[in-house]
Amino acid sequence: MKNRRAGTGVALAAAVTVGVLGFTAASPAYASPGTPAPTPSPSSAAAPTSPANATPKGLFTPLKYQLNLKGQRQETNYFCVPASSSMSLSTFGVNVSQSTLAKKMKTTASAGTKGVNALPVVNAYLKPRGYKVMSPTDADGNAVVLMNRVSGNIGDLRRAPVLAVWMEQLPWNKGKIKGTNVGHAIIAYGYDKTVGTVTVYDPWKPTGGTHTIKASVLAKILQPGGNMYYISKL
Repeated sequence: MKNRRAGTGVALAAAVTVGVLGFTAASPAYASPGTPAPTPSPSSAAAPTSPANATPKGLFTPLKYQLNLKGQRQETNYFCVPASSSMSLSTFGVNVSQSTLAKKMKTTASAGTKGVNALPVVNAYLKPRGYKVMSPTDADGNAVVLMNRVSGNIGDLRRAPVLAVWMEQLPWNKGKIKGTNVGHAIIAYGYDKTVGTVTVYDPWKPTGGTHTIKASVLAKILQPGGNMYYISKL
């Protein structure tokens, strides 16, 4: 790959086209993963649902919670951001396709999705519902902050945030991805504070789907410079 903001040097049995999604001008890449191999249809992870009510400062955040999420595999090798954003928006009751989001986010095969284009699109759907997303950086390498942010979004708000990660460092991709600092977008939709884990859905077809990962591991492979769509009420 060329650098953190653009590259094409990733492979999993075939060449991978890498896109870009930088949250800020100085932030690293956020890539759409590669040419997918055929896989079964994504599964839905069943879990309790309830109205979205924020808990002040997380005082009564459940120790564990998992949203009822219908997983999506990305439709192209550069749609990880639209796919993850579509899943996140579905937890707000917003049904919008990956292709629609990709068009609005100006996603391209050569450049992927840029944060300057993606965040306003997501916020345009959320603000009429009384929410917004931001791109904080304080979860970089910090499992406590990451768990607090994830549990607040999922356990209190009943919403699923998008996470920016290094694709090749995900445990299910170890030894399968060529390249370093390969940006990727996944979604968090469950957590368990009692064992320190986060449940995620990875839209990449070859190795994605539902995975459970230690928060301490996940925090270390977040992209610095803006590593999640952190959801809050207006």
